[in-house]
Amino acid sequence: MKKITLFLTLVFCYSVSIAQTTATYNIQFTNHWNATDHNSGSALPGNAHWSDLVITNHNNNVTFFEMNGTASPGVELIAELGSVSTFQNNDYQNAFNANNAQQFVNAGSLFLSSGTEITYNGLQVSEDFPYVTVLSMIAPSPDWFVGLDGLNLRNGGNWQNSITIDLFPYDAGTEEGTGYSISNSATSPQETIQSIQGVAPFNNEKVATITFTLQSVLSTNEESIASATLSPNPVKDYFSINSSSNLDLKNVEIYTILGSLKRQIPVNTNSKNVRFNVSNLNSGIYLVKLNTVEGKSKIQKIVVK
Repeated sequence: MKKITLFLTLVFCYSVSIAQTTATYNIQFTNHWNATDHNSGSALPGNAHWSDLVITNHNNNVTFFEMNGTASPGVELIAELGSVSTFQNNDYQNAFNANNAQQFVNAGSLFLSSGTEITYNGLQVSEDFPYVTVLSMIAPSPDWFVGLDGLNLRNGGNWQNSITIDLFPYDAGTEEGTGYSISNSATSPQETIQSIQGVAPFNNEKVATITFTLQSVLSTNEESIASATLSPNPVKDYFSINSSSNLDLKNVEIYTILGSLKRQIPVNTNSKNVRFNVSNLNSGIYLVKLNTVEGKSKIQKIVVK
């Protein structure tokens, strides 16, 4: 009975460690651009729309745009034409190659005549890349856009539960024009990115909001250990431990069903697949305990033929 009690303690007591985390967010972009607030001197066009909403998460080593800064060719093409390919292939890709960005997302466009929201669910953000940049063209327009420049989804070492940001119009400083039109001459020399909140045709009211809502947080170690499986099961000679991400295992312990430790196998590899020989075990039911370097554990039942 003491052995069983001890083993149950081993099963259900997990040490707590500080581990890298991944947060999952849902994103909602809501339109507030309208003919009442944003048509001073230039009527809101019938084809008014938001171009493809670009989202990228990154670290603080990179800035994709900023007030009083010069728009890159990628940002310019988003602001003027709603074209995202140059931004994706150059701005984002360069940041990704330098290990400064994690992912690029195109969340789609929105015509004012067909809806009020763009939603993107399940954005997975690593703790290494907690900053989010967002861009979308106010279309049609000379070079007007909305954006977030490196919003930090973490606060005081924790993931923020919910953030809503009001968005106001920017001028990219790359094309002339004061109305809702894309047929304009280039600004020469190129000027800097400026806010045009309160500048016709806009008043001081927001043109959109964007909300990030936390759905879940999972540590990297929990993710790898949670996804770990044993196969084949039943097993005769060898079984493998497989995971969707690298398992930083310290050791594997094999117990009888009554809690007697039969083997403790050191593991000297950080891999998605680890193989073990159990040919010297008698036929029966065993419990396999996986122990990570960080102190996480998982127990699975296995049948040895």
